[in-house]
Amino acid sequence: MSQKGHACRQAGFSVIFIVVGIGVLILTGVAAFLFKPNSKNQENPQLVTTQNEVGKVENLTTTQNSDEPPLKLKSIGVEFSDFKFTKEKLQFNRLFMGYGFVIPGNETTSGKDKSNPQPTFILPMGTPVRSLVDGVVANIPTVWSGDYSIQVTSSGKLERWVYETEHVINPKVKVGDMVKAGQIIAEVSDFDKSAPSGYGVVEIGILHGRGEGPPEHVCPFAYLDDSIKEETFTSLRNLFKDWEEYIGDKSLYDESLPTPGCISLDPIEG
Repeated sequence: MSQKGHACRQAGFSVIFIVVGIGVLILTGVAAFLFKPNSKNQENPQLVTTQNEVGKVENLTTTQNSDEPPLKLKSIGVEFSDFKFTKEKLQFNRLFMGYGFVIPGNETTSGKDKSNPQPTFILPMGTPVRSLVDGVVANIPTVWSGDYSIQVTSSGKLERWVYETEHVINPKVKVGDMVKAGQIIAEVSDFDKSAPSGYGVVEIGILHGRGEGPPEHVCPFAYLDDSIKEETFTSLRNLFKDWEEYIGDKSLYDESLPTPGCISLDPIEG
């Protein structure tokens, strides 16, 4: 073959290589575009806040973006059989104050009415308090009243959603423990001196860190697992009715609420 022919052949191979290379680059770019992860579905860290044992706000990083709690309640923290009716004086004439129950203003609320952000149970001292969900104990801070809040999350870290049993004593678990819904984790607290003699108090809550401003609570009874939902709603309505009959005042509760125990479904800051 002449040198001229050989040069032409080499030039032809070079053109082919260039064309193939360009094709590979184009296909790579197309594949990268088509299979690029959707940023809307990524878990981006967000900043949330919670209160520590001295009431200061702490910043916490989380990777949860959902507007729905990741876990549903399989327990309400106590058993309905634990309620013991009494004729002794009660501060609000109730053994149960629901989410959104209006607490009249006093010196601790600067004279302003306050919506209760956590359903409150008044039960005999020694009554077991149970985990609300299947999860991991993330924190057990001492709260303003000198007792404890046991905080459970899905991962064991302080996340965007925290499940609380607040105002408890004698914790039976520690941070890092895996817990099952209904498992005994503490006892009701005696911090509330307005409770009848021999009675204690516990509150349950779902704390939602929004990432901006103070955290907020949502009504726990709006997030019951299907396995206990209808039975719990029926038991709550029966509790309300039985207590009203016992105390002789049928105006204390609204049994017609679609979500018993939730006077409001709006988030409450605090």
